[in-house]
Amino acid sequence: MIVVLIGLSGSGKSFVANILHREFGFEWIRSDQIRKEMAGIEPTQKVKVGFSEGIYSEEWTRRVYERMLDLAEEKLKEGKNVVLDATFLRAWQREKVKERFPSAVFIWVIAKEEEIIKRLSSRQDISDAGVETYLRQKEIFEPPEGVPTLDTSENEHKVKEKLKELLNL
Repeated sequence: MIVVLIGLSGSGKSFVANILHREFGFEWIRSDQIRKEMAGIEPTQKVKVGFSEGIYSEEWTRRVYERMLDLAEEKLKEGKNVVLDATFLRAWQREKVKERFPSAVFIWVIAKEEEIIKRLSSRQDISDAGVETYLRQKEIFEPPEGVPTLDTSENEHKVKEKLKELLNL
């Protein structure tokens, strides 16, 4: 099974991916980690560039997402379940997944804006996204249609129960 988490920075995608990894054995493929590996940057090193610039440009994002899909394919061939942790803000990004993995399960991860801003303001994480990035993402986000949502404003137990329901785990 391949699960694709869609959502703005700070929505809780990595929180959900971590639950799938820790509780259900999913291989966790994270765009933040892949991007920094490809750039030869330590995962904990912060990258300060403008929105959609440098290693966050459209071209870099295309390459990162392709790498994520290649890794997912390898893991699936090994018989493992995979969770893709990236924003997938644009429809073309989600279409790339559907082309390679027609049975992929998409989940739109959401949270209340106050919660997202609070998370991003105090984030100690591999991600470079802050509040400004979140606000810019909101402007360009192409919301998915017909995709179930998962609200991470809930506690971990409720999120885990919702995942079990959505994925028949």
